[in-house]
Order: sequence, then structure tokens, then C-alpha cells
Amino acid sequence: MAQRRNVSNQNTLKESVDEENFRSILSFGLSTNTNSGILGGIVARKEILIDNKAFHKQFHYLNFEIVSVNHNRETTTTVGGTGSGYVYGKQNYLFAIRPQYGREINLFRKSSEGGLNVNGIIAGGPTIGLLKPYYVQVFYGRGTVRDEIFDPKKHTPNNIAGSGGFLEGLGESTVVPGINLKAALNFELDAFRQSNISLEIGFLAEAYTKKVNIMALSENKNLFTSGYVTIFFGGKK
Repeated sequence: MAQRRNVSNQNTLKESVDEENFRSILSFGLSTNTNSGILGGIVARKEILIDNKAFHKQFHYLNFEIVSVNHNRETTTTVGGTGSGYVYGKQNYLFAIRPQYGREINLFRKSSEGGLNVNGIIAGGPTIGLLKPYYVQVFYGRGTVRDEIFDPKKHTPNNIAGSGGFLEGLGESTVVPGINLKAALNFELDAFRQSNISLEIGFLAEAYTKKVNIMALSENKNLFTSGYVTIFFGGKK
């Protein structure tokens, strides 16, 4: 009986040591934010340990994400009889491509019995804003429907039959550069020594070099702020 307890204690100690001695975490995640729909984007994250001996561990924080950004005046209109929807007045999709670097510091370390690791994050970097034209299906009578970039002078709710294909106009995209900065908390939820399941909750501010033309009939801006939530799945090494 005592031998079994010793083996169990040794295994527990080994797991604790393995968990404390990891050097990096690679994770992939799905994100949502207050400027997007339910699925806001995809994210890849790398955390590299700086000092393993410090009580508050520190990490290099490397992050890469592709996120959709909507205008706050976007409203989906459903076409009667077809069920197809479109956003009246929308001229472009905006996709933000964000490589980020920063620091992550452990604020609260979970106990040996389990619990949460809570880390604080400050990061930022350049933004590549990708503007892709928004196409609508325009009805010309006698069953003729054409896909065209939305034009407020030509297109009205009376002649729009729905939105065009999501990938349509990808080759016509233009780039608007910018910068971004975020502050966040990362809650590590995993209970396994080599896996990583975590939730990142934070606030992001982003500025572009000019006003980003998303909507034709509303005021556009070059500064965006948002709250976001990302769930990550990955592993420790």
C-alpha cells in the first residue's frame, strides 16, 4: 500500500516538474469581437519562456491573426421570396491581418491541485488592412441577374436580389496600412501537463493611415476599437 502511494506521489511530482519546465506554447484559436460576427477570425500564437526561475514567469508573445472588421451601421436585409440577404450600402469587406509582438507575464499561478493560470498581455504591431469589394446581385428583368460592386447611384433595395459570392472581387482588393495595440488577460484552462486550452479576453485599438471605406452611405473612420474573446488549443514543449 505504501509502495503504491510512493509511486502515485512520484507520478504527481513528475507531472508537476514537467509542467513547470516547459519552454514554449504553440496554440491556434478562433476569435470573435465586437466589430465582427460570431466568428471573427483565426489566430496562431507562440509563447516563449524568458525566465523560468522568476516567481512571475515572463514570455515573449508572438501572435498572428486574420480578422474581419465590420462597420457599426451594417444591417442585413433579407430579400423576400428568396431568403437571400445582403447589406445595403456596403462597398467593401475589411480584413485586418495583424502580426503582433509583446510580453506576457504570469499574474496568478495555479496550485498543484489545479485551478487557473492567469497571464497579463501587452502586444502590438502593424496592421495590413485588406479591402475587398462587396458585390451584390442586381436584377435587370426577364430573369437576368448580374453581380456588380455596390453603387448607391445605381442600386436600390428594389433591384438588388442578394449578395454576390464571398470570394468574388478578391483579385480587386486594395491594401490600407495601419497599426494596432492590445491589452488582454489569458486564462489557462487546461488540466493536462502537455496540453494547453486557454481563453484570451482583451481590448484592441487600431488606426489606419486613412479612412477605411466600408459603407457608402455612412461616415467611415480610420480608428477602430473592439473587445474580443479568443479560445486557443495547443501544446507545451
